[in-house]
Amino acid sequence: MAIFAACSCNEPKPNGGGDGEEVTVLPNHEIIYELNVRNYSPAGNFAGVTSDIARLKELGVDILWLMPIHPIGVENRKGVKGSPYSVKNYLEINPDYGTATDLKNLVAAAHKNGMKIIIDWVANHTAWDNVWVSEHIDFYAVINGQRPAPAEQDWTDVVKLDYSNPELRSTMIEAMKYWVQEFDIDGYRCDYTYGVPANFWQEAITEVNAVKKCFFLSEGDDINRSKYFDCDYAWGFSNRLLEFAENQNVAALKNACTALFNNSDYADLSRMVYITNHDLNAYHGTEFTRFGGNTLPMTALFFTIYDMPLLYNGQEIGANKSMGLFDVEKVVWQPVNSKIKSLIKKLIDLKHSQPALENGKGRGELTFYATNNANVLVYSRKKNGNEVLVVLNFNNTAVEIAFAETAPSGEFANWLESGKTEFSLEKSIMLAGNGYQIFVK
Repeated sequence: MAIFAACSCNEPKPNGGGDGEEVTVLPNHEIIYELNVRNYSPAGNFAGVTSDIARLKELGVDILWLMPIHPIGVENRKGVKGSPYSVKNYLEINPDYGTATDLKNLVAAAHKNGMKIIIDWVANHTAWDNVWVSEHIDFYAVINGQRPAPAEQDWTDVVKLDYSNPELRSTMIEAMKYWVQEFDIDGYRCDYTYGVPANFWQEAITEVNAVKKCFFLSEGDDINRSKYFDCDYAWGFSNRLLEFAENQNVAALKNACTALFNNSDYADLSRMVYITNHDLNAYHGTEFTRFGGNTLPMTALFFTIYDMPLLYNGQEIGANKSMGLFDVEKVVWQPVNSKIKSLIKKLIDLKHSQPALENGKGRGELTFYATNNANVLVYSRKKNGNEVLVVLNFNNTAVEIAFAETAPSGEFANWLESGKTEFSLEKSIMLAGNGYQIFVK
């Protein structure tokens, strides 16, 4: 049996391969980047983000998502600074973040560098001391005889809104239109969309898009709501990844990937895939805490298995800090994990340039290849003549992988390193412990 390591020769990498060469970004191949303004920079404000726009452009960010930018409620606040999801006024800016001019400068800088910029919108609930509590108490739900009343779960710092009130609906939509009209933002990440009626989202998205065609991301995976959005959370898949972090069951991981891909509700819709975000980081720890040695192969997986990948501030340099939501907890930008940084840049270039990795209805098909090792996952994404082959070793030790039934056909280039190769049942692949390889043709 012939054996080859993942790379041996020195032929040029395809389409740049993440080494700073120009990569053409195909339509519907976006990646999204989430940041918490108060934690992102030492200044903790819009200007601190604006000063880093050039780096985000070089990284390859397409959509910049700002967590809520509004003043935070004081009454029943959690922590010192409070949750940004406890909104005191939908028409104002958190003074800690700067002025309206500062926000406009940030939006302009993002647009100049080819990025869309969206803000978080919290429609299910407000802070206890939101201006509406005193001016429009009828906007709030009566729960167990109490108005206003705490919202779902243990969210004691916020109170639930009542969408049976037509005036609330129209007032909320006008507030959403305001940020598009006055600041030229490009859309919204909509928080906890389950808590708000589907027909509100239909109406709001239609009206905001009449002002300017915007991008809408739903924090939810209810198809009755998601069908009105441009993209939603692959939330069920995220939960399966949490389970994999605990049990390391590769067969179950493969089943989760298959279920995600074969969900017919999303045949024509796009979804966001991730291994960390502000909630996961705050409540389940960093990706390193959860996945350990498998963090790098899991990073390769979430960039290639389905639709739009999400990066959370600091993930791109391997920041390994859990940051809560109620106080200032700065991203630790040093030291840089050079291995993670290099991998993520190459994965972004891969995502941008390979037709098989398109988001939404144009996504390439998914095929798994059987191997001689149960803890190795091999799959490809195919569209027309393009194929992206991904090989992930979830063993902690080096392995020699052989294809068991069929092997990919044709000549492939090694995306992460260099060289070209062909595969067969007679040729094996050597992978380091927790190793990963990506090939394209």
